Amino acid sequence: LAMCLLLSMSAQSYAGLISDITTEKIKYFESVTNASGSTFDWQVSYDISFINQDLTIDVGVFLYGYDAGETLKNIWENSIESIWSNAFDLFDGEFYYDTVFNVDWLNSFSGADHGVLVHQGSGNVNKTNWYTDNPSGQGYNKQGVVAAHEFGHMIGLFDEYPGGATEVIRNDSIMGSNLSAPQSDHYDAFVNWLSSNSGVNSLSLVADNGSHNYVFNVPEPSGLILFLFATVGLVARRIN
Repeated sequence: LAMCLLLSMSAQSYAGLISDITTEKIKYFESVTNASGSTFDWQVSYDISFINQDLTIDVGVFLYGYDAGETLKNIWENSIESIWSNAFDLFDGEFYYDTVFNVDWLNSFSGADHGVLVHQGSGNVNKTNWYTDNPSGQGYNKQGVVAAHEFGHMIGLFDEYPGGATEVIRNDSIMGSNLSAPQSDHYDAFVNWLSSNSGVNSLSLVADNGSHNYVFNVPEPSGLILFLFATVGLVARRIN
C-alpha cells in the first residue's frame, strides 16, 4: 500500500495543469520613432506553442550572402537559445513551466520568419545584417550577445539605448547598451498569449529554476514517510 501511494504521488508531482496548445504564427510590423525623431520599421515573426508543459518560441532564419560557417552559426544559435531560454520560468501559483526559445537556420526564404544578410568582416549589425568578424564595434567574443540582441527585435522588442529604435533607456538589459540579460517585461507578449489561450490568468514570471520545472510541491521526505506509515497502520487496524 505504501509503495502504491508513493508511486501515485510521484506520478502526480509531474502532472502539469495546462493542456497542449498548438502552434500559432505571430507576424506583424513594428514601428517606432525615437526621441531624436528617427523612425524604425521592421517585421516581427515567430511561432509560439505550449507543448509538453513548455512555452516554446520558434524562429526560422535564412542566412544568405557570405557563408558564416558552422562555428559562428553555432555561437549565434547557442547564445540566443541559452540567453533567452534560461532567464525566466512561468509560475501559475502551483506549477512551474519552462520558456524555450529555438532558432532554426533554414535553407531558403521559403517558410523563414526572417532573412539575415551575412557580411564578411566587421561592421554595424542590425536585425537583417550580421558580420563575421567584430560586430558593431564589439570584439568577436561579443558575437553571441549581439545576435541575442538582434533576435530580440525578431520577436518584437525595441532597443533600449540612445539613438536606437527605442521607447525606454535601460542599460541592464540584453536590448540595452550593456547587452546584459533579458528583463521580465520582454516576455509580456508570450505570457499574455499563454494566459489568453489557456484561460490561466495567474501566470507570472520567476527566475529560471532549471529543467523539468513543472513539479508539484509534495511533502518533505520525512513528512511523506510518516504519512505513509500512518496510512499503513490505519489500514492494518481496520483489517484486524
